[in-house]
Amino acid sequence: MDKFLEKIVNFTQKRYMKVLMDGFMGIAAVTIAGSLFNLIKSIPIGAWQTFLSTSGFGALLSIPVSITSDLMAIYVVFSMAYCLAKSFNRNGFAAGIIAFGSFMILTPLTASSVSVDPATGERVVTLVENAISLSAVGSQGIFLAIIVGLLAARLYVFFLDRGWKIKMPDSVPSNVSSMFENMLPGGLTFVFFLIVRYGMGLTPFGTAQALIYGILQAPLMKIGGGFGGLLIYLVLIKVFWLFGIHGGMLVNSAMYPILAAAAAANQSAFAAGTPAPYPEWAYGSVVCAGIGLLALNLLMFMAKSKQFKALAKIALPTSLFNITEPMMFGTPMIMNVILGIPFILSPVVSVLLTRLVMTIGLVAWPTGAAGNMFIPSPISMALLNAHWTGFVWCLVLIVINMALYYPFFLVADKRALAQEKEPEDAE
Repeated sequence: MDKFLEKIVNFTQKRYMKVLMDGFMGIAAVTIAGSLFNLIKSIPIGAWQTFLSTSGFGALLSIPVSITSDLMAIYVVFSMAYCLAKSFNRNGFAAGIIAFGSFMILTPLTASSVSVDPATGERVVTLVENAISLSAVGSQGIFLAIIVGLLAARLYVFFLDRGWKIKMPDSVPSNVSSMFENMLPGGLTFVFFLIVRYGMGLTPFGTAQALIYGILQAPLMKIGGGFGGLLIYLVLIKVFWLFGIHGGMLVNSAMYPILAAAAAANQSAFAAGTPAPYPEWAYGSVVCAGIGLLALNLLMFMAKSKQFKALAKIALPTSLFNITEPMMFGTPMIMNVILGIPFILSPVVSVLLTRLVMTIGLVAWPTGAAGNMFIPSPISMALLNAHWTGFVWCLVLIVINMALYYPFFLVADKRALAQEKEPEDAE
């Protein structure tokens, strides 16, 4: 088992897996900025929502959301190339710009415009030239952006390593010399992607975006982006944590393309006022992930052991904001056979029950607004579905999780109390 876990950890430290993780972390500032406007727009107060819709201020708040989600592939391609080039000790900015240009070479310069004929009421689709479809640079283009970012940066590094660059005299300023050095690698990379674009035009797909989305992203999103994928994601995080591996970092490094695509699609739907295509990911990864340990934290206020009583007070401020490391290491949860059972079951129960109450109409579905996992869960849930039922349901979930943990907590507390009494009995 130790060798198996060591292999998993080593795998996450491989260059390209690390670049994937660092690349998505690199665009966190943009996604967080967009989520702030999401949250402001989602405040579930009737008067505020009426003001947004009647004043036009709601449409204004949608602009930062749109430039986040609808342009996500552009941020991704630059960030991936930047991180990969830096891992080879090359100019990350130059690689990012070249990758961005390569991605735009593959992007079709036509877009579909949909209008309604006032006479017949029929939808009329018009092809617009010299325009870029937001679907090509938004959530549907994320997988291609990852591939292009990594490939363009790797070609850039390859050409530089072979010395394929214009070398200027030492007397030339470094910024000018750098421009000429990047000219040949950048031009050759562009030639490669021009050939790819031409080849795509000979296929039934027509474009690289359509090819990657059709054979890779869409099938993966159906498998991993659905309800089953969410459950697997949450369970794997908990299982790895039990063995002392940071489950969030490990699983996210593998599933971040799916997470990012689902989040971007949800935000685009939210900005457009349409239902979220991946509602489970809206509440599952943000709300349900930290509720279990918060419930355990609250139970510890009833503990008889000194260890759990002290931990309850220390960890509560962070647990309220879904920062669970104090609980993870203070309990400790790692290799904890007793509390490990509810630890794994908690997110599964929470997600299943949440889906049930939303399906039968007791709780409103998420709007697609981006959440922030560091906002207290009841508030976050209310912002995600822009309804007071989200707040109330999250409180109910905390109580349910307390009931789930309670019998296991009693056993763990009894053992901790017995361990504390052993030194006293010895004296």
